[in-house]
Amino acid sequence: MSKTAVRWENARSRSRQGILEAAADVFAKDGYESATMKRIAEVCGVTKVTVYAHFRDKARLYKAVMDGHVATMPALTLGMGAGVELSNALACIDEGIQVLASHPSCQAFCQTLMRSELDKNAYLQHWNAVLQPYLNFAIRALANASPGSNNATDGEKFLRLIVAENGLLQTTVPMSASETTVGLFARAYAAGCSGRASSRA
Repeated sequence: MSKTAVRWENARSRSRQGILEAAADVFAKDGYESATMKRIAEVCGVTKVTVYAHFRDKARLYKAVMDGHVATMPALTLGMGAGVELSNALACIDEGIQVLASHPSCQAFCQTLMRSELDKNAYLQHWNAVLQPYLNFAIRALANASPGSNNATDGEKFLRLIVAENGLLQTTVPMSASETTVGLFARAYAAGCSGRASSRA
């Protein structure tokens, strides 16, 4: 490839990246439906024709932006041995969600999805896939501490609470009902009360 061709490819790549960054900003602030290619071009400092030269329509540009967010979110890298205390394991999950919540890609993805309807269910599935390792980790931690039939729903409820407390996107349909939260806290407090009662005896 000639030097001229390399320079042209580099310029095209920089232009495309600039459009993606501008579109990510506009989609996060306005949502897909209110965003316009004209506004994206203005934010990027290029013509609308240039935007269309890289992305044939707004839907393709939106997909490229959202897929980029998903691809660059940090992944859970924690491991858990059998001897880890439950409180430490749950604290590790909380720390992982905090890292996720502070990541620019995660913030932009959640902001965009809250303001957009295009392919919402598909991107909610992507979001659930991002959260799945945290859920698996929570279920394993609860099962190690106290094997039982409620570990999956308790793990899901714990994760939903942590995700909400960190200001992240909630899925539209809970995986379990509110009775799970009641049961979770009832069991936790019952265990705490019985432990205190036995220590007094």
